Amino acid sequence: MTELIRKLSRRPRALLAPLLSLAVIALAGLAIRAAARPEARTIALEARDMAFYAGTDPTPNPTLVAERGELLRLELRNRDRGMAHDLAVPALERHTGVSQSPEEIVALELRAPDEPGDYAYVCSLHSRMMRGTLTVR
Repeated sequence: MTELIRKLSRRPRALLAPLLSLAVIALAGLAIRAAARPEARTIALEARDMAFYAGTDPTPNPTLVAERGELLRLELRNRDRGMAHDLAVPALERHTGVSQSPEEIVALELRAPDEPGDYAYVCSLHSRMMRGTLTVR
């Protein structure tokens, strides 16, 4: 009986090294995968005069272009004093909070769908005037 107890008490120690090795390999794999993830591409929009604008482009409510599966960060800066705005992509069920301040930036991150197509982005508070297209190609 004592011999059986000695054998059983040695087994956990014998399994410890291989189990620790597997754990280290698994954690290293997760770290490598996390480091390999691409950063989100940021698209900065401004809300002003009841339209969206991107950068120095004077075109209101511009078409935004993304690749299938691309990670995007859409940032909205509200430049309209006394007017609240937000940013939503209804088909993807993504939206920011409401920005009431001219200097406040609200943002949302999304992964472009794998299906190419056109997806509306809107200010849910003023969707008749403030709406553009996110084209996924």
